Amino acid sequence: MIRKRQSHPWLALALLLSSLLLLCNETASIAIAPSTFGTAIARAGKISNTLKAEKEEEEEEEEQEEKQLQSTHLASVAVLLATGLIIFGICMQRSFESDNKLKIEKSSDSTQNLESLFGDDLEAVLSNDGPELATSAQFLIATTTTTTTTESSTSGSSHEPNRMEMERSTTTTEETTAWKTLTSHPNSLVQLLPSRAMRVVQEVVRSLRKEREIVASTTLGKVRGRFQKYRSGERGGYYSFKGMRYGAPPTGARRFRAALPEKPWSGVRDASREGQSCPHKNMILDTFKGDEDCLFLNVFTTRMPKEDDAQPKLPVMVWLHGGGFSFGSGNSFLYGPDYLVAEDIVLVTLNYRLGPLGFLTAGPDAPGNQGLKDQVLALQWVRDNIEAFGGDPQQVTIFGESAGASSVQLLLLSPLAKGLFHRAISQSGSALNPWSMAASSGQRAARLAANLGYVGANNTEEILDFLRRVPAMKLVEAAPTTLTADDQRNNIGLPFVPVVEGYWNKDSQEETYLEQPFLTEHPSDMYDAHNFNSEVPYMTGYNTHEAMLFIRRLRKNPQLLNIIENDFGRLVPHDLNVSHAHDRVTREIRSFYLGNKHVGLESVDEMIALLTDLMFLQGIRRTARNHAKYGNAPVYMYRFSFDGALGLYKRMLGIPRPGVCHGDEMGYLFKFGFLNLSLDPKSMEVQVKNRMVRMWANFAKYGTPTPNIEDPLLTAKWAPIDATNVMNSLNYLDISHELNMKTNPEPERQRFWDEMYQHYNGAAM
Repeated sequence: MIRKRQSHPWLALALLLSSLLLLCNETASIAIAPSTFGTAIARAGKISNTLKAEKEEEEEEEEQEEKQLQSTHLASVAVLLATGLIIFGICMQRSFESDNKLKIEKSSDSTQNLESLFGDDLEAVLSNDGPELATSAQFLIATTTTTTTTESSTSGSSHEPNRMEMERSTTTTEETTAWKTLTSHPNSLVQLLPSRAMRVVQEVVRSLRKEREIVASTTLGKVRGRFQKYRSGERGGYYSFKGMRYGAPPTGARRFRAALPEKPWSGVRDASREGQSCPHKNMILDTFKGDEDCLFLNVFTTRMPKEDDAQPKLPVMVWLHGGGFSFGSGNSFLYGPDYLVAEDIVLVTLNYRLGPLGFLTAGPDAPGNQGLKDQVLALQWVRDNIEAFGGDPQQVTIFGESAGASSVQLLLLSPLAKGLFHRAISQSGSALNPWSMAASSGQRAARLAANLGYVGANNTEEILDFLRRVPAMKLVEAAPTTLTADDQRNNIGLPFVPVVEGYWNKDSQEETYLEQPFLTEHPSDMYDAHNFNSEVPYMTGYNTHEAMLFIRRLRKNPQLLNIIENDFGRLVPHDLNVSHAHDRVTREIRSFYLGNKHVGLESVDEMIALLTDLMFLQGIRRTARNHAKYGNAPVYMYRFSFDGALGLYKRMLGIPRPGVCHGDEMGYLFKFGFLNLSLDPKSMEVQVKNRMVRMWANFAKYGTPTPNIEDPLLTAKWAPIDATNVMNSLNYLDISHELNMKTNPEPERQRFWDEMYQHYNGAAM
């Protein structure tokens, strides 16, 4: 039998839609005309008819096979026609808004280049809140929507429609905005396409939606998620439950206090879209984003439990995002789950309060650490509900980067979090870093109120009452104004970060706490007393050029290098007891790192090394030593030194220098939105990514990143730190093109600081 070449009508439509995308590009100076679109559709119809005739001939020869192909073709055509509707709707809407005149402005800096790439979506992209294209497509495709009667679970709260609300479906329908746009035009697409084709599109989309929906039953109520395919190229997919509320909105009198748990609900809540991020200013665009109703988390899993299901529960990894306790969210644009869930991990990402809303302190009614208490509340939700998503509440690993890494360590120190997790990973951050903890005082809160217009007495109760009435956006925007000249000289750039609670009881005979405190001792004092959660296996590490991040500060303040040159003493660590020899220590540090060079462009590499040590590596090293020496569980340390194409953080910041910047390792653990690259599966980037993901997942599964199982990916055995010799033999895994076990990271720099602390403080730890 002669087999005829299979025809693919969707290829012709794909070419058509590609042309439409070019015509609809924001950077083009034309808008697509309805008549042009109609002609294209008519041509597509002719092509489709020809292909249909070929298909009928093949049906006579291969009837059984063609039944399956017919279904595939129909679905492809329907989906592509639906995509055509989306593109046409967008084009029409943009042409109406701009009167067919779209202007282009060339830009030279990195932010403007990003704007030209992403258009109106740039703010959503860079604030981690970009909605998935699939969700937007579903909204635009629908010609009618089911009208729902919603009842907010929290009265008076302002949050997005359809976001974690009780829904009672009725039988009436109403037109969507996209449909009204299409039908209102004189040459409407609806008039160009047969009504039968439109109904096919609708039915296919509805069926695809229903097939992808799945309902999980939590202890509080039911949630409806969906199944989605991997975006990273692998076959299959995972179940996604987004925007699930773990805490009630911390507004009104609850602002600056620990949030309350979410209350039970009836019906089924939608969990197909991420919730609002917590109020913050975007790091790059410096624009406000978020809402106080932001205590949401997302769960991604490859295995949902079934009745009489004997399969074991999956290990759980809970991600705590970074951002200097000031910005960011747990949403999946930056932290796509594809890589980790493919390793049979249940991944949880979450939002927690930031900036003054998350870390302002002013006595017992605003004790501080609200954002950390949010994390505890989320972990309690995981303990109580993760089984509904196939996860094991007795195998929970917390991991985070930068401020998230510091949060992980603080959770290891806080009695509130004990028993809520079983393994921990800190990436590029420590509670012993100088930026991680603030002085315990209500002065900054009073300064914030004054800068916002408060003119009353210096009364804490009145100040808090005033601050609770200020809009969130004003609080966030005014936060940097509380930084003083002394703060800047002491390298304090984050105004609101964790604190030691209970400072208001210092001169009181009785202790006053209106809620359970998160932390009542400084981390350094707790380690000196060996008072930490010592039973938890711990992994920590750093990137080779962490302080490359501070090049951003040089761009904002070109005089900073000159300021440091004339005041190098500002870089002497505050925990180094050298008040009697400050000038001599300043000279020693300068000589060791710079030699005879001045602080300037000629010594940027040396300054990156110095600031990497001061701001990151010293605290990380001390943490690893303390956990290894005084703990009862293994401690693993790494050095990430692979400078590859997935090191996207410095590319986002527009830093062209070689080296591994702060945050660069995240591109090897998470699918990173639109900016992720399509790489050759045999490329070194993909190999490093696969190794990283495998080791992190192994740690969550087994408590060790390289278990005793044969794995061609893992070419080295990652040994834990030797608890008997943490000062002289601090072993670590160097993660680069290859995996290599080594001893003492940055050995000369480590030796320099060990000797300095031994000499001036009496102990290197």
